[in-house]
Amino acid sequence: MTISNPLHAKLDALYDVWLKLSPDSSPAEFETFANFFSEDCTAWLLSMRELTTPSIGRQGVVEGIKEVLTNTKITERRVVDRFDSASGSKVSVEMNNRLLVQGKELDPFPETATAVFNDEGLITDFKLYCCRSSVVAVIQEVTGVGPYVIKEEKCH
Repeated sequence: MTISNPLHAKLDALYDVWLKLSPDSSPAEFETFANFFSEDCTAWLLSMRELTTPSIGRQGVVEGIKEVLTNTKITERRVVDRFDSASGSKVSVEMNNRLLVQGKELDPFPETATAVFNDEGLITDFKLYCCRSSVVAVIQEVTGVGPYVIKEEKCH
């Protein structure tokens, strides 16, 4: 897929770094990730649906991505389609990613990321749209902690 908008290349570069991160990554690696964002950014790194407040600023982005990595790792990013806004400063990408959730593979995992960039090419607003029900179900299955009620079938 040919990339004509340079902002898509920047978003791809962000994901290249994200794919390499783990909870054990160095502070410098987390700083590399955060440097894609403006100092006063707003970032929804988990899901717009699941978080009540976004990560604010670069330090918030570092804390947010560390939280995401405690349960979930993107092991493969697959771009389905790319979209540009009329203003040119906002791009979106539809993906079917492969995730590792508490050691279990979840594939495919559909997500859409939307990023707004400032004049310096830094992300000022990042939103991740997805339904994390399958992720939450795996976390509950592995840890025993989660929101779902498990019904046991009774034999007669």
